Amino acid sequence: MSMKTEMARIFAGLKKADKKMALELEEPSRGRPALAQERFTKRVRVKAWNMDGFPGVTINGSYAKAAHILMLPGGAYTLEPSERYREMAERFAIEKQVKVTIPSCPLAPEYTALDVHRYLVRVYSWLRLEYPEDEFFLFGDFSGGGLALSFLQELRDIGNLPMPVRTAVVSPWLDIALNNPKIKIVKKTDPILPVEELKEAGARYCGSLEPDHPFVSPLYGDWDHLGQILVFSGTEEILTPDCELLAEKAGKLQGTKIIYKKGAKMIHDWILIPSKETDATFELIFAFFLEEALGF
Repeated sequence: MSMKTEMARIFAGLKKADKKMALELEEPSRGRPALAQERFTKRVRVKAWNMDGFPGVTINGSYAKAAHILMLPGGAYTLEPSERYREMAERFAIEKQVKVTIPSCPLAPEYTALDVHRYLVRVYSWLRLEYPEDEFFLFGDFSGGGLALSFLQELRDIGNLPMPVRTAVVSPWLDIALNNPKIKIVKKTDPILPVEELKEAGARYCGSLEPDHPFVSPLYGDWDHLGQILVFSGTEEILTPDCELLAEKAGKLQGTKIIYKKGAKMIHDWILIPSKETDATFELIFAFFLEEALGF
């Protein structure tokens, strides 16, 4: 583990990052301009758009490939995206020459999972019409990872939209109720995620849906015929026990290939920390997306 990642883990513990997140989930702020068009570097072209009153951006660098990432930011379905997502999108667009779309999904408690899924189907349908030559890839972290996997199941069931070519998720939230008994053990080493407050936020996001509905807990959905999925989680986070359960399904699925990579001593959603581990994770994701020879 790099010094930067280790210091981030120690700092998160000292600063009680889980307590900070708990407070943010109780009183989420609104109006953060992290993804505003003017915030992006002039090295990318930015197309701002609006779908049903919710803004989004699509960016690309020079000489963009016909590869298009639909990025779903994390935030416990409640918190607005930080500047880090803009930085990641810019990096992908400039270094990897792909298009990146980031929708501003409806957030709880004002909206629920049904609102989010209706919105995302509309966004994806529009993107497929707007960029008919592009190959689409799904990418999400934390709740965005859970949403990506739920949405993938929904797209398969809808049946009238092309499936993404491949999907990659980091630290996905797979069971909205966090029922796995191993979570109590792992919590001792997770300095970031507040279990009880996440359960409350998850219940608000569910709305009228039961907690085991695939829209909110993709772990319990049908995993057949979803294509190739790359999953990352760290040993120091409470979401890993459910990722391990998902990995156990891998050999029994039809039309779905799950590749699970568990990061030793890695904390929740480490890609939000610029570090050599984050760089290595992104390289693996793009090798997976673009079918480069790194053992996939």
